[in-house]
Amino acid sequence: MKTGKNTIHTLDDIDLKLIDELQTDSKQSIKQLAAKINLSITPTHERIKRMELNGIIDKYVAIVKPETLGKSLIVYCQVTLLKHQEAFFKEFENYVADIDEIVEVSYIAGAYDFLLKIVLNDMSHYQDFVMKKISQLDIISNIQSSFIIKQTKNSTKISVY
Repeated sequence: MKTGKNTIHTLDDIDLKLIDELQTDSKQSIKQLAAKINLSITPTHERIKRMELNGIIDKYVAIVKPETLGKSLIVYCQVTLLKHQEAFFKEFENYVADIDEIVEVSYIAGAYDFLLKIVLNDMSHYQDFVMKKISQLDIISNIQSSFIIKQTKNSTKISVY
């Protein structure tokens, strides 16, 4: 399997089961995880540490429902840059990295250069965001936005099988 570090790591069935369990609930104790994968506590802990050190497990986070924080608008913006030049791509990536409302940035192939996932309070917040943040960058030639009406699936879990 590949990791974020572009290194191949061999994962056995126990590793995969452990990853699956951690993706479901990373707050499980080592004791609970060990019981689920039929290992003792020490080898279970060692496997987790190895996967963390090798970059297979990147980080642990709390997943928060946006609406509980008053964030009821999710927007996908397709962004096209004026030119396909390395300097423009780097400038854009550096600029959007520090904008808190943007939760995902992907460089994509196709009609657009980047796809942004943006979480906002409401349509007024979106208008303010576009005017004061994203449109301030003069290397952007086009922004196309799509608004989420209803999410029917939202998961961070990656299938290990």
